[in-house]
Amino acid sequence: MVKRKLAIYALLASIAGLMSLALTGCSGDDTAVADTVGSGDTAATSVISDSAQDAFSELLGDVDADLDQEQVEIERIQGVAYSDDEAGVLASSVDHERNLLQIKLQDLGGRRVSMKNGGSIRLREGLMAEIFVDPFPTHTLTAWVDLYLHDGNGNEFKDVKVQIDYDMYSMGHGPFFTIADKSPNGHYTFRLDYVMFGPWMQLLEVPDPELEDVQHDLEVVIVAVP
Repeated sequence: MVKRKLAIYALLASIAGLMSLALTGCSGDDTAVADTVGSGDTAATSVISDSAQDAFSELLGDVDADLDQEQVEIERIQGVAYSDDEAGVLASSVDHERNLLQIKLQDLGGRRVSMKNGGSIRLREGLMAEIFVDPFPTHTLTAWVDLYLHDGNGNEFKDVKVQIDYDMYSMGHGPFFTIADKSPNGHYTFRLDYVMFGPWMQLLEVPDPELEDVQHDLEVVIVAVP
């Protein structure tokens, strides 16, 4: 591919040289000569110039096409929702810079996805969850988690019995259990009391507000750092 591009660039340079010569032939003293020759010669010069320009544009188009084909597509991240009918973290909510808040939908079987605080997760089409952690970054041993459930169109889901189990991710200081405090506007809040700093895994069990006997298990990893 590299050799082919070098050959193309060399050919482009040659064509550019021809164009320059063609233009030079119609300037200065040669202009007077061109004016005195017949119309056939003038037409011939015009044809050469147009052909060179066409070839130049055509080759440039080929080079651009080759470059486009060589662009590497961004790999789709498992657990991220890229369309309105996919479950997972919304692509706009993915945090590419730090890993202090990670999300995983257990029923997707995907890996954990680093998410921005306040980011959105699509549990299914028509059911959205937003996760807010306070304080964030979590620099204390007490954290508050706010789970906001809505349909994506401004309609909240109320009276859902959401519960949470949480434990330290690797050392097993638990598990601890609590039920969310419900509010009339679709927000479900938890108080989490940690015994030490480090990564903590919260399992949120969210019954589907519209589908009977369907539960969404949402793993939330919060890294508490002093």
